[in-house]
Amino acid sequence: IATIMQSGIVKAHCIRLLPNDDLVPSLQKAAQQAMENSNSSSAFIMTAVGSLTEVKLRLANACRGQPNEIKEWKERFEIVSLVGTFSKDSKHLHMSVSDKDGNTYGGHVMSGKIFTTLELVLGTVEGVAFEREVDVEGTGFDELVVKPMPK
Repeated sequence: IATIMQSGIVKAHCIRLLPNDDLVPSLQKAAQQAMENSNSSSAFIMTAVGSLTEVKLRLANACRGQPNEIKEWKERFEIVSLVGTFSKDSKHLHMSVSDKDGNTYGGHVMSGKIFTTLELVLGTVEGVAFEREVDVEGTGFDELVVKPMPK
């Protein structure tokens, strides 16, 4: 287990993304504003409810030297789960979506377009900084490192 870092106060920031908003840039902008408003350098998705007209996901099964399969759909989806973390200069987002027949797909969020709405609650965390560093010994990917905020 990595080091467990106790944080300070968690604050909630409520946002609504609008029809035709680009999912990932809008999430990043909202997270940056939330972090600026709370003098924080770490944010996370507390809850999200909404729909999309298109989505691109990178599917699971990555390993060093073997890229993941990327799938793209251009149809209406309900967001059934959206989770992730944000730092000042990075993000890590996973999502599950469901189509009109109830088929569910999930993976790493590459892009998406809002259909009717995305009701979003972001949390910011005081006292800790989320950063990403390459895990050379393990995964080979940029992984979350939690550090104390400088005082």
